[in-house]
Amino acid sequence: MHDHIPSEIRQRVEKLRTEINHHRYLVHVLDRAEISEAALDSLKHELSQLELEYPELITPDSPTQRVAGQALEGFQKVEHSTRMLSLNDVFSYEELADWRERTVKLSSETALAESGYYAEIKLDGFAITIVYEKGLLVQASTRGDGFIGEDVTANVRTIDSVPLRLEVRPDLDEKLAKYVKRALEGRFEVRGEVYISKADFAALNKQQEEKGLPVFANPRNLGAGSMRQLDPKLAKARRLRFFAYGVVGDFGQTTHEEEHLLAQALGIPVEANSKRCKDLAEVEAFLQHWEERRKELPYGTDGAVVNINDRALFAQLGVVGKAPRGAAAFKFSAEQATTVVRDIALRVGRTGAVTPTAIMDPVRLAGSTVARATLHNADEIARKDIRIGDTVIIQKAGDIVPEVLQVIVGLRPKDSVPYEFPKEIQGVPLVRREGEVAYYLDGNLSDIIKRRLEHFASRGAMDIDGLGEKVVERLVDAGVVASIPDLYTLTKEEVLGLEGFAELSAQNLIDAILASKTRPFVKLLFGLGVRHVGAETAITIAGFVGERMGGERIGLADSVSYLRELSLEEWQHMPDIGPVVAESLYGYFHNDNEQRLLDELIALGLEGEIVVPKTVAGGPLSGKTVVLTGTLSRYSREAAADLIRQAGGKVGSSVSKETDYLLVGDKAGSKLKKAEELGVKVLGEEEFEHLLSR
Repeated sequence: MHDHIPSEIRQRVEKLRTEINHHRYLVHVLDRAEISEAALDSLKHELSQLELEYPELITPDSPTQRVAGQALEGFQKVEHSTRMLSLNDVFSYEELADWRERTVKLSSETALAESGYYAEIKLDGFAITIVYEKGLLVQASTRGDGFIGEDVTANVRTIDSVPLRLEVRPDLDEKLAKYVKRALEGRFEVRGEVYISKADFAALNKQQEEKGLPVFANPRNLGAGSMRQLDPKLAKARRLRFFAYGVVGDFGQTTHEEEHLLAQALGIPVEANSKRCKDLAEVEAFLQHWEERRKELPYGTDGAVVNINDRALFAQLGVVGKAPRGAAAFKFSAEQATTVVRDIALRVGRTGAVTPTAIMDPVRLAGSTVARATLHNADEIARKDIRIGDTVIIQKAGDIVPEVLQVIVGLRPKDSVPYEFPKEIQGVPLVRREGEVAYYLDGNLSDIIKRRLEHFASRGAMDIDGLGEKVVERLVDAGVVASIPDLYTLTKEEVLGLEGFAELSAQNLIDAILASKTRPFVKLLFGLGVRHVGAETAITIAGFVGERMGGERIGLADSVSYLRELSLEEWQHMPDIGPVVAESLYGYFHNDNEQRLLDELIALGLEGEIVVPKTVAGGPLSGKTVVLTGTLSRYSREAAADLIRQAGGKVGSSVSKETDYLLVGDKAGSKLKKAEELGVKVLGEEEFEHLLSR
């Protein structure tokens, strides 16, 4: 009867029905769940799609049969009146409690109790700030780097929910009317999110389908892209909306709640479900309520923002990196879906490390289409017993790369076999070093060359403009570049022979490569890709060499000669260099191949200078050790390190009891947590500058 239907399709449908019914029984009869509701929904969707394609396979008892109730030339830069901050994320109630404890330590239980909190739904939108002057909209701009954004006034003026002239509501109480009067007398900013509602997004995608065009991936990306359209007509067609979350200016308001009331009183829309909470218990109740009911909202959300309600206390708590201490973004639980692993791909990194990645049937997850997920390493694959052909549950939290959570063993093919790492790739052996989980290519394959060149040319390293992934691939595949020194013997004629290059672009690439010869030692050392040596360690080594060798400027040849003479014991005793890093550095500077490469770079004229900063005797950081973490917005790491040394301080690479200060940027890692545990003073960039100016 169904002979024309492939046997694997029939078997898949039967297995899906069995698996779905099994989980239905667990949930509805035993009140127990082995997989998430999102994962179960994903299995049901796959079954319904198969039955849609092969309707002959539908049976009355199938789980699917249940019935249930004018254009701009470019954007101008705009300097914000006050910095637009981002928020630190928390993913659990435990982390939220930890955040509260940190605020208590910096203030008091009494102050926090008097303030309370203000919780608001966090829209999955695009942040902008709007300037009003005497009630008229005069400018709107994007966040940018927090200090400088792009002027998008023409696009924001097309958003119907953004008032062009503020109209005051007549029913205001006396206090709020006073705030409004003061605001309308001058200039102030309203900050908020541009977003697209779920209904409008669906309608826009329907239009795309009717035109035979690709559908949009998710509302947030579409909203952000719409704000960056040079033609305001295109922005208007995207049905953008706006909600305010803050008012910049002092008009008498004392709480974050009053900022929302002020925005409303001025006729600016705010998210209606925000709530003042007296304590953390009320905050958690708010979060639990909306985590369960967020799908009922007419717009997308990935969490909620919890603010210290009192504005004075919020300001007193200050800023760490790009985030205020007085607010946290609580992320709702990870979304999950099911899909099938079709292959396991191995990617070669810049050091030769091989990372496994699952290649999967594309599936929608957390607002985007996902077809790859990290498998981390061989041990992780073995622990979860992930095999090619397996149906798996994948999850994604926030912006984290999707990962395979678990295998649904009941859907495993009969001919399934455990995955084993290959012994070689294209004839190059794969080895696993003692004490490490990763496999490495033990040889010089083109993939290693490409990754190494990409890293060498990257912004954090030698910063060679125009030498990105695609150009590197063309250079290596054409055989004109096979190592880092080859870059510096590359000719314009060789570049012109590659696809996509004309006279000007070829000359620009050659000029960019030659310009990189003047990069400092720290950039070069980091760019060489020594295992375990990041940007901070490179700064530490440069500082050590500068102190030991003396002088104002140390050339590359002298630095390399000095480092080659160091014994393993001397590396191990270098400040802030651990045993693993010391072993790697000693091995690098005694590796014949790597030393020949360095000699070639020296001969080719790379300067790689260490500039020894002059230390100010009795400077504000005299005798102090400062550790850096995260991405600084106002300085490069090298510039910050130079300022520390010029102020008489020492730059450390790890946090310990001997650390006096931790200078924190965006995306701070474990060093911040350790500093808080040890009671080390944490500095934001503004606090750091204040300290230097004493």
